Amino acid sequence: MGGPHPIESRCTAEGDQRVGTKIVLADDEPDLRAIYAACLRKVGYQVHEAADGREAVALVVAHRPALLILDVWMPHLNGFEVLDELREDPLATNLKVVMLSNLGDSDTRLEGYAVGVVDYWLKSLLSLNELQRRVRDVLAEIESEAPMASELS
Repeated sequence: MGGPHPIESRCTAEGDQRVGTKIVLADDEPDLRAIYAACLRKVGYQVHEAADGREAVALVVAHRPALLILDVWMPHLNGFEVLDELREDPLATNLKVVMLSNLGDSDTRLEGYAVGVVDYWLKSLLSLNELQRRVRDVLAEIESEAPMASELS
């Protein structure tokens, strides 16, 4: 049982120049979380997995990731409550958050965008290659927002 998940073979192995970038992946569905995490690790990201909202907050505080992929409905704290807690942490102000859910209703999506998430992904429409591409795109956007060294001098 310690080998790669069979679904992992559906992930591409194309590397990303952001190898080692930290991501917290919070989802209470253990199989889906494991598959997504394995797929992201395959291209070189450091993925820290959280099974509930409290664990997500703790991992963000401990690891200071560039990206939090956050399920909307989880035990202990839902995704919106996680964001409320993280708002109180000044070191989490630059954290990019993507919400992940089975819920496609516009109210939930709009609520996510209203609290500052950068994207909202539907699990049922998210292939593994699409997951990798979307993560790469969000991280590239973060990189493009960072001031260049020449701008700082």
